[in-house]
Amino acid sequence: MNEGRVTVGPIASRRGSPGWLHFRRFLAHPIRLAAVTSSSGRLSRLVAEQVRPVDDGVVLELGAGTGAVTRALLAAGVPAVKLIAVEIDQEMAQFLRAAYPDVAVIEDCALKIGQLLPPTAMGRVGAVICGIPVSLLPFEQQQGLVAGMLSMLPPGRPFLMYTHRLGSPLPARKLGLVGKRLAFTLRNLPPASVWVYSADGNGQEFPAAGPGR
Repeated sequence: MNEGRVTVGPIASRRGSPGWLHFRRFLAHPIRLAAVTSSSGRLSRLVAEQVRPVDDGVVLELGAGTGAVTRALLAAGVPAVKLIAVEIDQEMAQFLRAAYPDVAVIEDCALKIGQLLPPTAMGRVGAVICGIPVSLLPFEQQQGLVAGMLSMLPPGRPFLMYTHRLGSPLPARKLGLVGKRLAFTLRNLPPASVWVYSADGNGQEFPAAGPGR
């Protein structure tokens, strides 16, 4: 008998996992998260494959959740010190800080992104990725979010967005954008796509990924 020894069983281990955390927070805020599970490894890799930071720029991830895309970006070669993750949910933000201590995690609403970036990142953002379910936001908030993302980027630079919707997650024409779907995968619950948007049609800078699998 090993008195005083504490073992971690499968249930306790599962409850400390990112998947369990995402599920719990989905139950608390279903509209905010929009999906019962976090992004799959396949979707996260498809997003990371499209990231082309300008020069040595900072990569800004909005709606980082439990870090599925964050992990893929790091694996694709984005330095942790040049990655900024924005997450509104307190528990998820705490998880991100513990899991990725070298990544700058901002716990706040992405709609205020223009006010949130540290001074060292201002003018140095080379890529923006949005995982927020923007199609569920009022149009005025969509306008504000798009304006904030474009203001972070060099003129003409597009931003990325991933979505579970069959079509564009943004009313592109109404927002003055040109959009293009770059990739699609069935290996996500639900199936998902990666889109690119530009204010002047420069989304073609990002090469299309291979067929979704």
